[in-house]
Amino acid sequence: MTNEQAVRGTSTPNPLQTTQIDPIVTRVAIADDDPEALELLGEILRSPGVEVHKAASGAELVVLLAEQGPFDLIVTDIDMPWMEGLAVIRSARAAEIQAPVLFVSGLSRPDLPAMVERLGNAKLLRKPIAVSTLRKTVSEMLGVVS
Repeated sequence: MTNEQAVRGTSTPNPLQTTQIDPIVTRVAIADDDPEALELLGEILRSPGVEVHKAASGAELVVLLAEQGPFDLIVTDIDMPWMEGLAVIRSARAAEIQAPVLFVSGLSRPDLPAMVERLGNAKLLRKPIAVSTLRKTVSEMLGVVS
Protein backbone atom coordinates (compact mmCIF):
# COMPACT_ATOMS: atom_id res chain seq x y z
CA MET A 1 0.00 0.00 0.00
CA THR A 2 1.33 3.44 -0.96
CA ASN A 3 1.35 6.46 1.39
CA GLU A 4 -1.46 7.99 -0.67
CA GLN A 5 -3.56 4.84 -0.24
CA ALA A 6 -2.91 4.90 3.51
CA VAL A 7 -3.97 8.59 3.69
CA ARG A 8 -7.10 7.88 1.64
CA GLY A 9 -7.85 4.86 3.85
CA THR A 10 -8.13 2.48 0.92
CA SER A 11 -6.02 -0.07 -0.85
CA THR A 12 -7.67 0.76 -4.19
CA PRO A 13 -5.21 2.47 -6.50
CA ASN A 14 -5.90 6.03 -7.64
CA PRO A 15 -7.63 5.74 -11.05
CA LEU A 16 -5.84 8.86 -12.28
CA GLN A 17 -2.53 7.13 -11.75
CA THR A 18 -3.50 3.90 -13.50
CA THR A 19 -5.41 5.30 -16.47
CA GLN A 20 -3.40 5.07 -19.65
CA ILE A 21 -4.16 7.23 -22.64
CA ASP A 22 -3.87 5.54 -26.02
CA PRO A 23 -1.29 7.26 -28.21
CA ILE A 24 -2.53 8.96 -31.34
CA VAL A 25 -1.95 6.70 -34.32
CA THR A 26 -1.79 7.85 -37.91
CA ARG A 27 -3.13 5.20 -40.30
CA VAL A 28 -1.71 5.13 -43.82
CA ALA A 29 -2.84 2.83 -46.64
CA ILE A 30 -0.32 2.24 -49.42
CA ALA A 31 -0.66 0.43 -52.74
CA ASP A 32 1.81 -0.48 -55.47
CA ASP A 33 1.92 -3.52 -57.73
CA ASP A 34 5.74 -3.53 -57.61
CA PRO A 35 6.62 -5.54 -54.46
CA GLU A 36 9.95 -3.75 -53.99
CA ALA A 37 8.35 -0.30 -54.32
CA LEU A 38 5.58 -1.31 -51.92
CA GLU A 39 8.07 -2.53 -49.33
CA LEU A 40 10.23 0.59 -49.73
CA LEU A 41 7.22 2.90 -49.37
CA GLY A 42 6.23 1.04 -46.22
CA GLU A 43 9.70 1.34 -44.72
CA ILE A 44 9.93 5.05 -45.50
CA LEU A 45 6.50 5.86 -44.04
CA ARG A 46 6.65 3.57 -41.01
CA SER A 47 7.60 5.37 -37.81
CA PRO A 48 6.44 5.51 -34.20
CA GLY A 49 2.76 6.39 -34.17
CA VAL A 50 2.24 5.44 -37.82
CA GLU A 51 0.46 2.25 -38.91
CA VAL A 52 1.15 1.30 -42.51
CA HIS A 53 -1.32 -1.01 -44.27
CA LYS A 54 -0.21 -2.44 -47.64
CA ALA A 55 -2.08 -3.49 -50.76
CA ALA A 56 -0.36 -5.11 -53.76
CA SER A 57 -2.97 -3.97 -56.31
CA GLY A 58 -5.77 -1.52 -56.88
CA ALA A 59 -8.31 -4.26 -56.17
CA GLU A 60 -6.61 -5.04 -52.84
CA LEU A 61 -6.65 -1.33 -51.98
CA VAL A 62 -10.42 -1.18 -52.53
CA VAL A 63 -10.87 -4.05 -50.05
CA LEU A 64 -8.41 -2.50 -47.59
CA LEU A 65 -10.21 0.85 -47.62
CA ALA A 66 -13.61 -0.80 -47.15
CA GLU A 67 -12.66 -3.32 -44.48
CA GLN A 68 -9.92 -1.61 -42.48
CA GLY A 69 -10.63 2.11 -42.88
CA PRO A 70 -10.74 4.89 -42.08
CA PHE A 71 -7.25 5.99 -43.01
CA ASP A 72 -5.57 9.35 -42.48
CA LEU A 73 -3.73 9.14 -45.81
CA ILE A 74 -3.78 6.95 -48.91
CA VAL A 75 -0.60 6.59 -50.99
CA THR A 76 -1.05 4.76 -54.27
CA ASP A 77 0.63 4.06 -57.57
CA ILE A 78 -1.45 4.98 -60.60
CA ASP A 79 -0.44 2.34 -63.13
CA MET A 80 -1.50 -1.02 -61.66
CA PRO A 81 -3.11 -4.03 -63.35
CA TRP A 82 -6.81 -4.87 -62.88
CA MET A 83 -7.69 -1.53 -61.28
CA GLU A 84 -5.49 1.53 -61.56
CA GLY A 85 -5.03 4.01 -58.74
CA LEU A 86 -7.19 6.77 -60.20
CA ALA A 87 -10.16 4.38 -60.51
CA VAL A 88 -9.67 3.21 -56.92
CA ILE A 89 -9.80 6.76 -55.63
CA ARG A 90 -12.81 7.67 -57.80
CA SER A 91 -14.56 4.69 -56.22
CA ALA A 92 -13.41 5.75 -52.74
CA ARG A 93 -14.68 9.29 -53.26
CA ALA A 94 -18.05 7.91 -54.40
CA ALA A 95 -18.13 5.93 -51.14
CA GLU A 96 -17.55 9.16 -49.16
CA ILE A 97 -13.91 8.35 -48.34
CA GLN A 98 -12.31 11.78 -48.26
CA ALA A 99 -8.84 10.97 -46.92
CA PRO A 100 -6.03 12.85 -48.63
CA VAL A 101 -4.39 10.89 -51.44
CA LEU A 102 -0.81 10.95 -52.63
CA PHE A 103 -0.40 9.43 -56.07
CA VAL A 104 3.09 8.18 -56.94
CA SER A 105 3.69 7.37 -60.57
CA GLY A 106 6.36 6.81 -63.15
CA LEU A 107 3.92 7.67 -65.94
CA SER A 108 4.73 10.78 -67.94
CA ARG A 109 1.21 11.47 -69.24
CA PRO A 110 0.65 15.23 -69.46
CA ASP A 111 -3.00 14.88 -68.35
CA LEU A 112 -2.18 13.29 -64.96
CA PRO A 113 -1.86 16.48 -62.89
CA ALA A 114 -5.30 17.68 -64.03
CA MET A 115 -6.85 14.25 -63.40
CA VAL A 116 -5.40 14.16 -59.88
CA GLU A 117 -6.54 17.71 -59.16
CA ARG A 118 -10.13 16.89 -60.18
CA LEU A 119 -10.28 14.19 -57.50
CA GLY A 120 -9.77 16.78 -54.76
CA ASN A 121 -7.54 16.55 -51.70
CA ALA A 122 -4.86 14.79 -53.76
CA LYS A 123 -1.29 15.34 -54.91
CA LEU A 124 0.98 13.71 -57.47
CA LEU A 125 4.67 12.86 -57.15
CA ARG A 126 6.50 11.41 -60.13
CA LYS A 127 8.84 8.45 -59.65
CA PRO A 128 11.66 8.30 -58.89
CA ILE A 129 10.97 10.21 -55.68
CA ALA A 130 13.60 11.42 -53.25
CA VAL A 131 12.94 10.11 -49.73
CA SER A 132 13.08 13.66 -48.34
CA THR A 133 10.47 14.83 -50.87
CA LEU A 134 8.17 11.92 -50.02
CA ARG A 135 8.45 12.52 -46.28
CA LYS A 136 7.93 16.27 -46.65
CA THR A 137 4.86 15.82 -48.86
CA VAL A 138 3.33 13.21 -46.53
CA SER A 139 3.93 15.48 -43.51
CA GLU A 140 2.28 18.40 -45.29
CA MET A 141 -0.71 16.29 -46.32
CA LEU A 142 -1.15 15.06 -42.76
CA GLY A 143 -0.80 18.58 -41.38
CA VAL A 144 2.32 17.70 -39.41
CA VAL A 145 4.50 20.66 -38.53
CA SER A 146 8.16 19.85 -39.00
